[in-house]
Amino acid sequence: MAKHSKNYLLRVLCVQELYSVHKKPGISDAYIFRTFIQPVYPMSKRTFSTYLGISAKKELKEI
Repeated sequence: MAKHSKNYLLRVLCVQELYSVHKKPGISDAYIFRTFIQPVYPMSKRTFSTYLGISAKKELKEI
């Protein structure tokens, strides 16, 4: 596994926190991505999915 840089992990953490604020039952990930994430952090849907799968808090503690 490649080691991620601190700035990359901080960006991932910001996206994850923004996602968790808006995630509620009945709201799809695609809607959250298009409405709240992509206007602030321009990225593809695949990158967004990758960001959600990274344990950024844990990796930041290791740095």
